[in-house]
Amino acid sequence: MDPSGRFVLLAISAILLLTTCFTSGSDIFAYKEDVEDNPDRHNANNRTPIYIPGRCGNNEILYPGDQSSDWVCDCRPGHVYHPTSLGCHPLYTQGYCPMGEYVEILPGALIPRCTKNICTEKEVPFKGKCVILNRNNEGICPTILRIRHVVGVNEMSMQLDCIASAPIDLTRITTKRGDHPTASEQIVITKDGNVLFLTASKCAPGSAAQVNGTCPT
Repeated sequence: MDPSGRFVLLAISAILLLTTCFTSGSDIFAYKEDVEDNPDRHNANNRTPIYIPGRCGNNEILYPGDQSSDWVCDCRPGHVYHPTSLGCHPLYTQGYCPMGEYVEILPGALIPRCTKNICTEKEVPFKGKCVILNRNNEGICPTILRIRHVVGVNEMSMQLDCIASAPIDLTRITTKRGDHPTASEQIVITKDGNVLFLTASKCAPGSAAQVNGTCPT
């Protein structure tokens, strides 16, 4: 084969190799912590839930809908929707409940309930002891890789657990913009001051979408 023929053959081989690499799977170029690699957001054009001050009600953030311009307000992670009060309430706090009770949602349930608190007003029961939410509570939660875990709401199970750190107060954001804090909700503050919730997923247990039956089946 003459040199020009070998050159053409090599060029075709290179194109085929590149084509195979780019089409064999997006995970080649994906990172494990890539915020766009969350399967819960695939039906929403990979848009990330976001908090924009003044856009939603108390304890709510914006979740992407199925259309590119569609956004809907729903409860932020660790909070549940209560149809009667038409609001989102933090779990394991008094919320809408009478004094001496706290908001709880049972595994598999849609509607939260009020549970009698056997501890003092500022404590809740966890692992047979009375603990303070979002605190390390010495002897209850471990320190892993120099990170002191606290008693808080597991965003997946919506039950109390030892988590990396307490949720942020959206009304008092002090983190430098662009930082990646270790909050349980894994947030990033954008340059314009909005808050991206990297681990928040649409239709979480106890969300308004779950209660209203608007989640995809």
